[in-house]
Amino acid sequence: MLIVAGIVSVKIAAVHTRAEVYSPLQNTAVWLAAWLYGVESTDDTIDALTDLGDTHSYGGQGLSQLLADARLEAALDSPEPVIRLVLWGPGQAPGLRAGTPAMQALTPAGAIVIRGEGSRSHILVPSYDSSGPRPGVSWRWFEDDERLPEPEWLSPGEADALLSQATNDAAALIEAAGGTRAELPNPRLAVGTLADFYDTPGLPAGVTPRAAKLFSRADRVAATIETVTDRLGDHSFDPQLFALWRHIRSARMAGVADAVMDYRREWAS
Repeated sequence: MLIVAGIVSVKIAAVHTRAEVYSPLQNTAVWLAAWLYGVESTDDTIDALTDLGDTHSYGGQGLSQLLADARLEAALDSPEPVIRLVLWGPGQAPGLRAGTPAMQALTPAGAIVIRGEGSRSHILVPSYDSSGPRPGVSWRWFEDDERLPEPEWLSPGEADALLSQATNDAAALIEAAGGTRAELPNPRLAVGTLADFYDTPGLPAGVTPRAAKLFSRADRVAATIETVTDRLGDHSFDPQLFALWRHIRSARMAGVADAVMDYRREWAS
C-alpha cells in the first residue's frame, strides 16, 4: 500500500526524469498510423488521443481537423514509414534539420513526422501543458521540402538487444541502490507500479508483437530509472542510468517504425 499511495508524489518529483524516458507521442504516433491505414475508427482514435493529451488545440481547432490534415497529406504508399516518431535528448540529436522553424519549436517531448509526397515532410510539434486546471497539448504543423536527417533505422531485433542489455544493467543497479531499505522493501514492485503508468492508455489493434515487446521493455527500464533516482532518492548511479535514456528513446522510435510498416503491408495486401 505504501508503494501505491506514494505514486502521486513520484509524479511530481520525477518531472525531469520522466521527460527523458517517456513521451505520450509514442502511442500517439501508433494510433495515428492505425487510423490512417483504416485499422482504427475516428471515434476510437480521438478517444485514445484525448486520453494521451486531454484537451488538444491545433490552430484554434481540435483533433478532427488535425486528423483531416494528416489524411490529406500522408503518402500512405511511401516505402518508408509514413509516420515517424522523433525523440531526442542527451547524447541523441533530433532527426530534424538544424535552423528550421520545426527544429526551433521542438520541445523535449519530441515530434511526429508525416511522410508526404516527394521529399516533403510534415512535422507535428506538440507542446504539453499541465499547469492549468486541465492538462492539454497544443500542436504546431511545419513543412520541410528537404530530406530530413536519416534516423538510426534500427531493426526491432537490434533495438531489443540494446534495450535488453540496458534492462539487465538497470536491474543490477536498482539492487545495488538499496533494494532492502525499510522505506521501500520491494523496489521491483515499485518498478511494476510505475511500468503500469507508462503503459496507459494502451495501443491500437494490430500492433506487431515485436513493437509491443519493445514498448513494454522501454516502459520497464524507464520505470526502473525513475524508481532509483526519484523513489529511492539515490543519485550515485545517475551517470550510468542517464546513459540508458538513449536506448529507451531508440527502442520507442524503432517500435513505432515497425508498427507503421506492418500497417502499410496489411493495407497494401
